[in-house]
Amino acid sequence: MATPPPPAPLEVVAGLLGHLSLSVAVGVGVTVALLAMPEERGGVVARSTRRLALPAAALVALSAVVNVLASSAKQPTPVTETAGYALVAVGLLLVHWQRSRRLAGGVAVVAVVTAVLPVLPLTAQTMTVDAAMRAALTAVHVLGALFWVGGLVVLAGAGLIGRRSLQHRSADAGEDWSRVWQRFTVVALVSVGALIVSGAWLAWTHVGTVTQLVTTTYGRFLAVKLVVVALMLAAGAYNTRVLMPRIAAARRAGDERSVIRLAVEHFPLVVAGEAVLGAVVLTIVGFLRGSARAQAGGSGAGPFDASVLGTGLVLVALVAAGLWAGTRSPRSERSERSVNSPG
Repeated sequence: MATPPPPAPLEVVAGLLGHLSLSVAVGVGVTVALLAMPEERGGVVARSTRRLALPAAALVALSAVVNVLASSAKQPTPVTETAGYALVAVGLLLVHWQRSRRLAGGVAVVAVVTAVLPVLPLTAQTMTVDAAMRAALTAVHVLGALFWVGGLVVLAGAGLIGRRSLQHRSADAGEDWSRVWQRFTVVALVSVGALIVSGAWLAWTHVGTVTQLVTTTYGRFLAVKLVVVALMLAAGAYNTRVLMPRIAAARRAGDERSVIRLAVEHFPLVVAGEAVLGAVVLTIVGFLRGSARAQAGGSGAGPFDASVLGTGLVLVALVAAGLWAGTRSPRSERSERSVNSPG
């Protein structure tokens, strides 16, 4: 079967801006609403994050315009999607000027709805079991990417701002940042679990054999995406297994200087690297057209049935157990000593 033509450059840019802008909006909303300490109680992370709301609003507005320009007469941008972008942009402007956790949470909710609407079947004719499961798992995949990549980008930006601010070098700021990293670790773990489970099923529907990962255009782009995601997971594992235990050990020892050094100086650099990799993943998504099965001339994936459901439930259990085990870090003397280790 012939390989589908590559997407137009404007379509790739539109896809990247759409995913990135909504991810950033979710990151800003979740950080201000849930992760960071309220500004009324001296939270500095929320203040730095609200500073990012203004450029985030401009990015959302730009992505809306580019998406309209990239749409064709046969497939125009839905009015609901355009309205969603507009609401998110306006909401981010309000978040920039107002200290409201509820408003920030509302922006995150609207951004999530705007992102998942295009993948949901909205007509009864398309509401088959296969279509419903594909849409549900695609939505889960989108949500996982929104929260993971959006959180990384926003916290990296806020963290890099904090590295240049004297306010972020106080003991209270170090405590605020350490709590933010701990809470975001939970969000990232849930997001990664959702991405692994939904991604495994979606990959099976699009790729029939391992050889199709190197013999088809779709497979090669997917293989590159998997490599980049693996690098992101490695950086996340470093955060969970190395940096977080060091911060926890410093807090137990009352070493405020080490808490500030790790939470305000080291953590943002690692997260910034993850955020760049996340942007690369979002770019690759724009090139995933068709499926490796179709490009290789093979048969399509089987229907969704009890065996597929059972396999999925086993995968969910295995992923949950693996992620839980990965967060178990014994309090060893080496962790205590590493607080004051160079670097």
